[in-house]
Amino acid sequence: MYKIHFSINKKKAIECVLWLIERGETNMYNIWKMLFAAEKYSLNNYGVPITGDTYYAMKHGTVPHSLYNIARSAKQGVGFHKEGKDKLAPEKLYEDGWLSDSDLISLEVGFNEYKDMDFSQVEKKNHRERCWKKNYIENTSKPIPFEDFIEKKWVLEDLRGVAHLMVL
Repeated sequence: MYKIHFSINKKKAIECVLWLIERGETNMYNIWKMLFAAEKYSLNNYGVPITGDTYYAMKHGTVPHSLYNIARSAKQGVGFHKEGKDKLAPEKLYEDGWLSDSDLISLEVGFNEYKDMDFSQVEKKNHRERCWKKNYIENTSKPIPFEDFIEKKWVLEDLRGVAHLMVL
């Protein structure tokens, strides 16, 4: 049996962040949870991730590893940058054409799942996620296997054989 593995599409991942910022969310913590919810929805309903980024189980919930590192680097010129403690600022507008209809539907689901929530509400909701609970070890950050995102058996079986071949 194969482990499910995807390669991140960084350009597409950055466009997802910009799309969420344009929808009105700038809090980095909320954006990471919105992206998690969108990825999970996409995997379970369409059999594909949106970005392919690896999510980590961290103290305050699920975090997309590559995007988090981009934000932490404070490097400008990638499309967005961290401003202050927890805000993301766009460096350009979201570029239409990078995201499919199913990507946009999934992002809308993720956005709606966590919009208008404060830090403690977001953390409490995200900590109820089965895949976070299964993978979080106190005072560490651990990658969450994509298998743990998937709740539908047929999706899991299909992806085990082809995920590594997908182009996002």
